[in-house]
Amino acid sequence: MKPSSHHPVTLLRAVSYIRVSTSNQAGRNGGEGLSIPAQREAIRRKATELGALVAAEFVDRGRTGRTLNRPGLQRLLEHIKTTPLDFVIVHKIDRLARNRSDDAILTAKITTAGARLVSTTEVIDSTPSGALVHGIMASIAEFYSRNLATEVLKGMRQKVQQGGTPGRAPLGYLNLRKYDHNGQDTRTVIIDPDRGEHIAWAFTAYASSEWSVSRLAVELNTRGLTLKSRAASPPQPVTVRTVHFLLRNPYYKGVVTLNGEEFTGNHEPLVDPVTWAKVQKVLSSKRNGQRSRTHDHYLKGTVFCIECKNRLTLQSTYTRHGTTYTYFVCHKQRSPDCPQRKALPVTQVEQRVVDYYRTIELSSSQRENLEEVMLAELHLKQKLNETRHTDLDAAITKLKSHRAKLLDAHYADAVPKDLFLSEQRRLKSELAHLTIERAATETDLDALRREVDETLNLLENAHTVYELADDQQRIELNQLLLARVFLGYEPEQIRVELHEQHADIRQHPKIR
Repeated sequence: MKPSSHHPVTLLRAVSYIRVSTSNQAGRNGGEGLSIPAQREAIRRKATELGALVAAEFVDRGRTGRTLNRPGLQRLLEHIKTTPLDFVIVHKIDRLARNRSDDAILTAKITTAGARLVSTTEVIDSTPSGALVHGIMASIAEFYSRNLATEVLKGMRQKVQQGGTPGRAPLGYLNLRKYDHNGQDTRTVIIDPDRGEHIAWAFTAYASSEWSVSRLAVELNTRGLTLKSRAASPPQPVTVRTVHFLLRNPYYKGVVTLNGEEFTGNHEPLVDPVTWAKVQKVLSSKRNGQRSRTHDHYLKGTVFCIECKNRLTLQSTYTRHGTTYTYFVCHKQRSPDCPQRKALPVTQVEQRVVDYYRTIELSSSQRENLEEVMLAELHLKQKLNETRHTDLDAAITKLKSHRAKLLDAHYADAVPKDLFLSEQRRLKSELAHLTIERAATETDLDALRREVDETLNLLENAHTVYELADDQQRIELNQLLLARVFLGYEPEQIRVELHEQHADIRQHPKIR
């Protein structure tokens, strides 16, 4: 009996490429045959039919097929340049590319590398009929991709026009999915119970003009506000950029936007129209909307040179024994524009401001006279506001009616989009101004009386209050009363500009 001769079987070499468009498709419940496990199993069976071994696998999770800029695909292209192989196997042609030009590029690169592209669901080969099938499937993939994008945009537009939220709700809200008794799901947006109150507070705080965006971000993190967690990362702290974006996002006042168009949303607003308008005004204001000043000294930013009107800045000198002397010096000290050359010792500047507060105190009789006059003026102002209130209500109602008619015309395609957007911006601006003015006419007489009483109490005891205050309290008092303090080197060289409302009180005939 002759010994049998054995011939080794040579396996062909293959690599696989798998792609899913969304994270939901990555698992086993991701869709009919499109999940990663389902694609992997179909490719394994195809490789067995071809007598090939899948030596490497390249996967793109949650990546669109409309671009070649995919990490897994790029690794595949690098791999086939250096590694001999026979097949590149995909589940379907549209997993590799979603348009004909990308399909042609990828097919050429695979062919140049000496391999053949194989689909587990479509018959493609180098024969004329195989090339025809390949071309048809590539065209179908491109059509599907473009048509899908068109349908998605159409659906998003219809949803927005009906007040729905396109995509993920912003910070402070949650997307909620509900099912009725028939198993039909409905999607809505609710206020996030953990984050909503922080967002509402941020708008109220910033509308007061007392906060910068950076300070607001720090405070929100201190209060426990975090960004929404994502699949692979824990919740992150909010940043200055995040806060600035949310302060500009009209979604929080109950408006949804798409391609620059605004529509009334179905979700509950976190911000009322008055607060929203005030926040936008502060953001747009160069004076209040940029940043808070960091005070190295409580008078920094308040004292100015009496000669050239520029700010006085802090400057320190050190002796060889380690003693530090701090001065206020003119910002233009070495410029020919300012004759003031001498530095002002900080302790002397502090005392001169303390002494000035004595000059703005009211006597008891001055206070009584002013209180009588100011309360009479408040009553008159209230009557005038009530009249203006009525006029503003009518104007606001008219603007809202105009806006509704404009939307109706837009839906009926009776107004060009550019004209619609221009008119919508104009109405939005006018409505914001009227809303702010409307809020200003809301007169709470008791609150105004308390404010008058607090102001007069402060002016009656200004020197004592300021002298006993700590540095932070002095900052607040100076910001409340003093607009600018102009100083020269000589003790008598001092001139103070009070804030307008307090200057009016000091100049009132009743206290002269």
